[in-house]
Amino acid sequence: MQSSAFDSETLSIMGRALEEAWSEIESRSCVRADPEKAGIRRALALRILAAVRVGQRDPERLRMVALHVVEGCRITRADGQPLA
Repeated sequence: MQSSAFDSETLSIMGRALEEAWSEIESRSCVRADPEKAGIRRALALRILAAVRVGQRDPERLRMVALHVVEGCRITRADGQPLA
């Protein structure tokens, strides 16, 4: 397994992108169950990490890339209803 270290500025950008993406998800969905929330946050974080690993550092672009994984996968709630 390859280990990657990011500088503090990159980590800050990643954190900001994740929080902004998460805020958008929460504002437009009714997901309340903790397992669903954890899974969605993990998907957002993994998508941001993948984009950073290939060189993306624009926080807005990272936010959009993260949100795309949710919108593109048509994630549903536990009751089968669409997320958004």
